[in-house]
Amino acid sequence: MVHDYSEEDSIHKLHLIVHKKLIGFLRCELEPYDFNRGEIPLMYKLLKEGEGKTQKEICEMLYVSKSTTSKIINNLVEKGYVRKERDEADKRITKIYLTERKDEIEKLIKDLDKKAEEKMLSGFEEKEKEELRGYLERILENLEG
Repeated sequence: MVHDYSEEDSIHKLHLIVHKKLIGFLRCELEPYDFNRGEIPLMYKLLKEGEGKTQKEICEMLYVSKSTTSKIINNLVEKGYVRKERDEADKRITKIYLTERKDEIEKLIKDLDKKAEEKMLSGFEEKEKEELRGYLERILENLEG
């Protein structure tokens, strides 16, 4: 298989190439659903970290700008996947919730995660998968520390 990586390149460059290929795979898988970039990550975060987040909290979770977050939220509202509600205690605050389509989104994300992992780890032994998980966890600790 031909790719843009050689052994002289850095691990960081290899990671960027892997990330780019994964994004391409996910785009192809999501094409029938008409999701724009950022919409699935936003819904994933609401599923995993809890609903009722403010736009500011979502910006921080996704590491994107306020305007990008606003655009994603508005698109998802139009598509019927999320809704906005004013906070009862402070009417200036708007919180974001998944709609009744929550179960549909949760299934789609689980299926997508499974397909992506199967694609990425095809041919790996269980021991190799465990080792990879350990390396990735250490990298994450290094970046968070």
